[in-house]
Amino acid sequence: MKWLTIIVGLFLISYLPVVAQSSVTGKMEAEISIPVTAVETELLNFGKIVPETGGGTIKITSGNERTATGDITLLDDVFNAGKFVVSAVPNSLVSITLPQTTQKLTLANGNAEIGVDNFESNVPVGGQVIRQSDGKAEVSIGATLHIGNGLSNPAGFYTGTYEVVFMYN
Repeated sequence: MKWLTIIVGLFLISYLPVVAQSSVTGKMEAEISIPVTAVETELLNFGKIVPETGGGTIKITSGNERTATGDITLLDDVFNAGKFVVSAVPNSLVSITLPQTTQKLTLANGNAEIGVDNFESNVPVGGQVIRQSDGKAEVSIGATLHIGNGLSNPAGFYTGTYEVVFMYN
């Protein structure tokens, strides 16, 4: 009889957890948002420049102001900060990464280069809130061009590129 009580007891103990179990179904969800995109609407243009014997710098600010230092003559008022239209989720925080190294403008025939550095933007530290209801914002980019004298930087058309990275914070 003792064995029967032990067997029934073990059976009941092993059965109780199964009876005490409960099953529930959890819910899941995900929302896929649009990626951050940017389109260049204005190129970063330093304008027409005449380097004299000493050379110098030309700075374009993100506020679209141009100044020259050194032995440089600015020939025209045709210049502008680079501009991008950034699209993202409305009211999202988007940050920007600018070039940290000197970028190059190269003479059309490839015989000379001009350095561009000190990139800046109108995006505040920590990111830019995309405020418009359509999720778009305009971002301006400025930089400093370093030009040598007329011998090291002969007359001609210089072009180059720079990379700007926009991402959600």
